[in-house]
Amino acid sequence: MKKIILILFLYSLTFSISEAQWIQQYPVTVGSAFRDIEFINRNTGWACGDGIIVKTTNSGENWIVQSNPVPDKYLYSISPVDSMTVYCVGWFETIIKTTNGGENWSIVRNGPSGFGRSYQGSFFVNKDTGWICGQVWTYYNILKTTNGGDTWDSTYIFWGFLKDFYFINENTGLVSGPGLGVFKTTNGGTDWERKYIPHWGGAGDIRKLSVINDQYVFVVEDARRVYKSTDFAESWDSVGYVNGADQPYSCAFSNINTGWVGGTYGELFKSTDGGVNWIRQYTGNDQRFIRSFWFYNDSIGWAVGGNTKLLYTTNGGLTFANSNIQYTLENYKLYQNYPNPFNPETNIKFEVIKRSLVELKVYDILGKEVYVLVNEELSEGVFEKMFDGSDLPGGIYFYQLKADDFIETKRMILIK
Repeated sequence: MKKIILILFLYSLTFSISEAQWIQQYPVTVGSAFRDIEFINRNTGWACGDGIIVKTTNSGENWIVQSNPVPDKYLYSISPVDSMTVYCVGWFETIIKTTNGGENWSIVRNGPSGFGRSYQGSFFVNKDTGWICGQVWTYYNILKTTNGGDTWDSTYIFWGFLKDFYFINENTGLVSGPGLGVFKTTNGGTDWERKYIPHWGGAGDIRKLSVINDQYVFVVEDARRVYKSTDFAESWDSVGYVNGADQPYSCAFSNINTGWVGGTYGELFKSTDGGVNWIRQYTGNDQRFIRSFWFYNDSIGWAVGGNTKLLYTTNGGLTFANSNIQYTLENYKLYQNYPNPFNPETNIKFEVIKRSLVELKVYDILGKEVYVLVNEELSEGVFEKMFDGSDLPGGIYFYQLKADDFIETKRMILIK
């Protein structure tokens, strides 16, 4: 069996590997993900994900699972206003709210899986006023409430699946999306103006906004380029490139110099020069994606992602390197498809460690085989297959990899 050796070069320090840069604070749940994390202070925060909401009041020493009324939904954004009022949104018309710190959550909206709007971003400036963004069938929308979710007004931007918000006050804010889309409003979201980001080549999605002092804005897009604005998105400069990243999902800056980028395959990078240069950080052997960050200061912060990844650092994720520490992967591997949910195409990546007869098949929720992606002998290596669900109805599907005595199955969602 061929071994795949990953050599990490560490700076000359006397730390042992047990003194980790990032430590896991929550038990791993294979196939389930955290997708957002937010705190209101050093101690109290919430994280949400695939049907789950957790809360801490002691900086993550303990995370308590909160009962929520939508355990079958992907929850993408959580917005705490204070210690009592928190909003959470997700796929398929999902908006829930608590007014007692999460002891009880009430449904604001909740549609059937596979239908209706899917929300990915939210931002509330107080307990009554907030915005939600995402996708609604053939056009893309923004919802706003001024009465705590009792009623909603809608506007829309014909630009793509909107991802993330940041508001300075009830009038002035930003929303991000695909194609280097950053839009600004100065009238509470009634009108939005695109703020052009100069670029070369392709223009990927901007999934997260990172704002410092209501003035400096950092974004990283799918093609790994990092952009900065010093005037709240009025003008932009290209400042750096995250070399070595596969696909960035999120970025967070604690000040104008120090920031982090996370993405697919557990990749996490740090910059200390305003996004110009980036250094890969060690986060363990788990390669599930990193979706969201929250930093209290330059040293203390959290990162969440796939396999209920909930990482914590108290040293800013120092990049150690000197002794050659080896980590060995000795098995076949099936990755989570990307994008997920998808419409109509998604990519499935897998690893084969020796020449084998490999099967990669797609099944519907009843276990019926609907598509064969691979059924052949493959040599060792890393492979990626595109799955096109154009001819299938929307819903939950499963894909399974078989090779030798290895079998692994994962879930994906097709949106129509």
